[in-house]
Amino acid sequence: MKEGVMTMETFRSRLDTMRGQVANKFDNVSRLKLGVGVLVILLAGAGVYFLWPSKPSQAQQQAAAQPATVVTVVQAKVVKLAPKLALPGTVVARSDSKLASEVEGKVAWVAEVGTSVNEGDVVARLDNLVLGMQLAQQKANVARLAASSRFNRDQAGRMQKLFSSNAIAQSQRDQAVSTRDMTNAELAQADAQLKQTQYQYDHSEIRAPFPGRIAARLINAGEYATPGKDIVRLVDIGSIEVKTQSPIDTARFLHEGMIVPVEIEDRQIQATVRAIVPVGDELSRTIEVRLTLKPGDALVGDAAKVLAPASEPKSVLAVPRDALILREDSTYIFKVSPKSEALRVAVETGSEDRGMVEVKGQIAAGDRVVVQGGERLEAGQKVAPKGA
Repeated sequence: MKEGVMTMETFRSRLDTMRGQVANKFDNVSRLKLGVGVLVILLAGAGVYFLWPSKPSQAQQQAAAQPATVVTVVQAKVVKLAPKLALPGTVVARSDSKLASEVEGKVAWVAEVGTSVNEGDVVARLDNLVLGMQLAQQKANVARLAASSRFNRDQAGRMQKLFSSNAIAQSQRDQAVSTRDMTNAELAQADAQLKQTQYQYDHSEIRAPFPGRIAARLINAGEYATPGKDIVRLVDIGSIEVKTQSPIDTARFLHEGMIVPVEIEDRQIQATVRAIVPVGDELSRTIEVRLTLKPGDALVGDAAKVLAPASEPKSVLAVPRDALILREDSTYIFKVSPKSEALRVAVETGSEDRGMVEVKGQIAAGDRVVVQGGERLEAGQKVAPKGA
């Protein structure tokens, strides 16, 4: 065979090699097209997944299915409030006395602890048997001297007439006048002794100077009482007030007749400033303040916290205290959206006065806030507001 001439076997071999290369190229192209197709399908599916409306959650479905909850709302508003300074105080009675005996004698009876008495009621009684006998004796003595005084007065008058007619000597007239005057003096002395004994007899019964309750018996029946000896402690529980000490520099924000909130046993009540004693203590630099409470607001001896103003009032955004929902980790309120949905808003509280509390958060004046029915609300829940 001549050089340069391709044999049949060589030609077939090269042809098979070329076929294999072509087949590999077509196979790679097919795989590439398949991969691109799968990627397109996946991207299309993801777009459909994210763009297709999601199915509402079970909580949202339940909230939408439930009827609108009726709640009471008010509008948040701007009011003038002052920062508060907590002053410790004590509930006291305006009238709290230890009643003492004015006379001496054996104690016959003492009222029981807890007894309610009115003004003038007997709370203790001393044995007055001896005083009674002395009183009877002195009454008889006064009667005797009164009769003698009348006789001596008439006798002196007769002697004066006889002396005027020169029937008797002047000494006889003077004797009659002296006897009359001495008898009158003895009568006055006896009458004074009678009144003293009568006073002791009357005050052998110790009476209540004001209405109240017996808080303590300081002596018992059978013991001997002397003048000034304490018998019972009487407390007027119908007239109570809070006694506290206010720093001099903040007392100027208080004035008599002012309404001030007071906390007693986790209850906040309103008290009226009755008196501000304008005499400061040179050691503590405080002055005494008395605030009147209503009967039954507290017990005598209760601890109190007076929320006194610490500065002049300023304008702040406030809501009623009932609108606040207090939790361990936060404080929040519910406000009602224009679509009548409950929106939960976290707030920070500040000054407080007469049931209004300063709040800071995503809330504005005029917003409707829930004051009743918010304890079980959920964010986004439909509500039926009433009130504001």
